[in-house]
Amino acid sequence: LQVQAAAQEQQLGQQEERLHGLEMERRRLHNLVQELKGNIRVFCRVRPVLPEEEERQKGLEHLHFPPQDNKMLVLSRPEESHVGRERRGDIRYDFSFDRVFPPSASQQEIFEEIALLVQVRGRDPPPP
Repeated sequence: LQVQAAAQEQQLGQQEERLHGLEMERRRLHNLVQELKGNIRVFCRVRPVLPEEEERQKGLEHLHFPPQDNKMLVLSRPEESHVGRERRGDIRYDFSFDRVFPPSASQQEIFEEIALLVQVRGRDPPPP
């Protein structure tokens, strides 16, 4: 029985060493991916309009989310003449991000996008 217990302890030690090696490799690869993508990622999330805001403004008419590009956000506003009597059209501002989430985006959708960027340490017990 002692021989069997010693063999299992030895096997457990080998598995822990292997697990540690694989975790170090995972971290190295994660850091490499982050370095290749760029260490700074900028996400834009536009929250839904609150009921009290709907009364004061016209929703999100000034924001446009191009359906073919989830990395763009377009802000537009009416251009008026200096005298303020005539409207000349819209002034358009294009913004680029690593990802844009419109007001309809769910928490789950956002989490799925950032889950690979977040490193979570395993639930190992703290060392004695």
